[in-house]
Amino acid sequence: MEPRQKDKNKKRARRKTFKLFALILLCAALVVGVNYAYVLFQNPMRAFEKPPAKTPLSRETPNIKPKKPLLPKLAPTPEPTPEPTPDPDEELRLQADADFMKNKVNILLLGYDQSPEREDKKSPLYRDKRNNYRSDVLMLLCVDFEKNAAHMISIPRDTYAPIYNKKGRWKINSAFAHGGSAKGEGFLYAMKTVSNLLGVPVEYYAGVDMSGLKAIVDAMGGVDYEVDVRIKLNGRVLEKGFQHLNGQEALDYMRGRKGISTDVGRVDRQQRLLFAIFSQLKQKNQLVNLPKIYLSVADKLKTNLTLEQIAALAVFGMGLELEDISRHTLSGEYISDVYNASFYVLHNSKLKALIKKIYGITIKPNPRYDASYVRADKAAAEALSYAEGAEHLIDIAVEGEDVRELRAALESVLEVAQRSIPVDASEQTIEKLTASQLDRHSILRAKLKLAEAMYRLCLSRGITKQAVKKSLLPPSFYKALPDSNAP
Repeated sequence: MEPRQKDKNKKRARRKTFKLFALILLCAALVVGVNYAYVLFQNPMRAFEKPPAKTPLSRETPNIKPKKPLLPKLAPTPEPTPEPTPDPDEELRLQADADFMKNKVNILLLGYDQSPEREDKKSPLYRDKRNNYRSDVLMLLCVDFEKNAAHMISIPRDTYAPIYNKKGRWKINSAFAHGGSAKGEGFLYAMKTVSNLLGVPVEYYAGVDMSGLKAIVDAMGGVDYEVDVRIKLNGRVLEKGFQHLNGQEALDYMRGRKGISTDVGRVDRQQRLLFAIFSQLKQKNQLVNLPKIYLSVADKLKTNLTLEQIAALAVFGMGLELEDISRHTLSGEYISDVYNASFYVLHNSKLKALIKKIYGITIKPNPRYDASYVRADKAAAEALSYAEGAEHLIDIAVEGEDVRELRAALESVLEVAQRSIPVDASEQTIEKLTASQLDRHSILRAKLKLAEAMYRLCLSRGITKQAVKKSLLPPSFYKALPDSNAP
């Protein structure tokens, strides 16, 4: 093979290797792969290596005959044999953890909100200790060594999920904070929570704070990008249009949400920007920047990946193309005013299909965290609040035709609500509920009939706000009642 062709093949292999490095780097996790590249491609100790000393001439006095004062011919000193230049690709293979490469590997990528802005009480982004250090970015990177593919699964930060080792109703981004963030067991809590939600093992993590993400982009020299929405965040404004983004601008683009889109929209922007950076790194062959990038962010990175495992990921990256990386976002919907908050609630059927597609396994998601159940549960809670109000009005009115009408509507609501959403039901019981039982529309219709009966009773009996207990009636119903001094 011609020397030029060999050089081209080596450069091509190195570009393929870097694709995975770039993926890992920009996902706020596998940036640590740069550490290996730093040692491999730029060993500072090589600058201090001394050249091998030349072999000295022999100092023995030759046996010379008096009449022939001629010196013997000395054999030329052989030149030292130069050490062969190590092949970077071969060194990667020697360093790689072979056992690590036998199966699918799941790596949780976290971008958490620790930053000076979050800790400054004068900043609009300030968060107290209870709400600080939540993970704004959650991605599960599935590396499939067998199929030579990678999957990036984004998890919206507002996802309604059971938190590891914690009771109550929470958003998934709180898991990191509940575990004590980066200084405690935050990564363990986050891994366990994601593992329980998706039904797959998660044993590895890599995380970076917001200032680290900014440093990464700055170290790369920024990124050219078509900004599709106007971002206003903490007094800074990022206008729409094609432009060169620095680290702060890229971070604002990834974080902006209020007044722009839901968290799902933000996740989409994060993925598109990451892929744009991957593409530019690939085109510009920015291997020379790896040491700079690493040195800029090394103190801001947290991971439990070993150097050998990182080398294994690099070997995997030799045959990886950007087209081999699939991006996904968990399917769900926003449900407001439920459990005293607003949540992004998953569609369990689509979650099962996604996990089946990627991992080839069938999981059983917790039915309590499915959108159909949560919507029905919300409707039932609203209906039962009207039922409590109806019982209060019956106690006031005592008897009459309008009271009997109200009792019938009340019994209907109780039957529908309690049948659909059994109190303290087990997961097995909830799984057995049919689609018709979880139909929130039937519950809402029963609630509407009850509300109408309650209004008719109040009108016929002249019941005013002063005659009832405000705490026992739904706020909207109480507000509609007349005042005692009304004509």
